[in-house]
Amino acid sequence: MEQQQTVLVDGFEVTISNWDRILWPEVDFTKGNLIQYYSLAAPYLLTHLRDRPLTVTRFPQGIQGDSFYQKNCPQHAPDFVETTPVTDSKGEKTINYILVQNRATLVWLANQACIELHPWLSLYTRPQYPDWVIFDLDPAEGCDFDDVREIAFLVRKALDELGLTSYPKLSGATGIHIYVPIQPKYTYDVTSSFVGNIGKILESVYPARVTTERLVKNRIGHVYVDHLQNLLGKTIAAPYSPRPLPHAPISTPVTWEELKTVYPHQFHLGNILSRLETTEDLFAPQLVAGQSLDTALAYLGAPVS
Repeated sequence: MEQQQTVLVDGFEVTISNWDRILWPEVDFTKGNLIQYYSLAAPYLLTHLRDRPLTVTRFPQGIQGDSFYQKNCPQHAPDFVETTPVTDSKGEKTINYILVQNRATLVWLANQACIELHPWLSLYTRPQYPDWVIFDLDPAEGCDFDDVREIAFLVRKALDELGLTSYPKLSGATGIHIYVPIQPKYTYDVTSSFVGNIGKILESVYPARVTTERLVKNRIGHVYVDHLQNLLGKTIAAPYSPRPLPHAPISTPVTWEELKTVYPHQFHLGNILSRLETTEDLFAPQLVAGQSLDTALAYLGAPVS
């Protein structure tokens, strides 16, 4: 029988069920552990989720059970869950995306076993103009994390030479995400092409390890520089989002110095709160550091709009 109780979160009543349901069997982490994490890490999570349409991945029976993506907010959502309607380009379908504007919404999402949080790269108030550019570095068969690490520092060097500050985070799986905060005046086509152009340059100078090849079977032995995440509606695991992998890893921002020695699953649901107690939000500077791409685009011979 489903066990339910109501908790008060910042003045909002949230119904919780099955606290003890195991979501990560390998480490015996439960829904209760996820709820606790989302509640205590809310200051970090909300910083990077607020005002961004959200897609989640739900695992009602844990990571070994069936899962599904959810974009549309369910009709039974409580009143404190804010939403924003997004209509497709043909005007035929409208999706009511969740906006994570408060801690109660995070707790409610945890109760829905939403293990992965995937926000847009743009705010709902200006959906066509992202304020993040992301380099998604993904190792193919025949590569390991050290290879990804090496390519991440090549990306950083290229960005440094273009006068752009960048911020790395562990994907929580086997890759690395590099974020570049930008002024929200460029379309997704521009930002996607920008990442693609940098990827092709790296591929040309280091063909033995870098690829921009879309076909997985042709990536063997290479690190894939994925520019396609920089498109409208595409999403990537949020900073501080859990991942549905055996040891409950967290997609964690790190410093460039830390990236020299960290390993993929170093931060997980069992230790992330200890890190947050002693480490500031390394991605917070992005919120006030939007950079112009004009000079970089001109250097690459790319359009600015």
